Amino acid sequence: MEELNYEELRKIQAKERASPVLQALPEGFYKAARKLVEKKDEGLKKDFSLTEANEYESILKVVGDIHERRKQKIIMRAMKSAAREDTMLAEEEKELFNKIHEIVEEEVGSFGRMIKGKEGKIEEESIKRIKILKNLPNFVGVDLKVYGPFKEGDTVELPDKEAQLLVRRGIAEYIGGVPNEISK
Repeated sequence: MEELNYEELRKIQAKERASPVLQALPEGFYKAARKLVEKKDEGLKKDFSLTEANEYESILKVVGDIHERRKQKIIMRAMKSAAREDTMLAEEEKELFNKIHEIVEEEVGSFGRMIKGKEGKIEEESIKRIKILKNLPNFVGVDLKVYGPFKEGDTVELPDKEAQLLVRRGIAEYIGGVPNEISK
């Protein structure tokens, strides 16, 4: 992203406010926002004026609002989604999404064990590494989790049952030609 200005920030904020889902951010948004804040801060230090101070505060509020709204959407998305890759996330937001997603997945697993009467005994899920041979949209596995989308040539790790299904249907092949166990 080139240089960011207040008007562009407001447009981004308006899009985030108007939509319940994440909106695409310009590449390098957070770095550009930091540069804008630093530029305004330096301007204030050199030549203080009430107008500049108000602009600086407004920029901070808008950037904070954008970040807060996106964080809430990321948390909701991580709670609902089994997908690990999300194209609407800025690079700086991916770590938050992945951490929340892992916690949610862990909670889903422990809830399932508790409900099925297997509390205290953690079953190791067999994971297989496969190569995708054809483009594949999202699909729901036998564990009711959503997997994908995958592109031709992707190497992915899936639970044994889902991997077997894809291999049997000719959509994937085991890496090295044989089922290979991956420790989780």
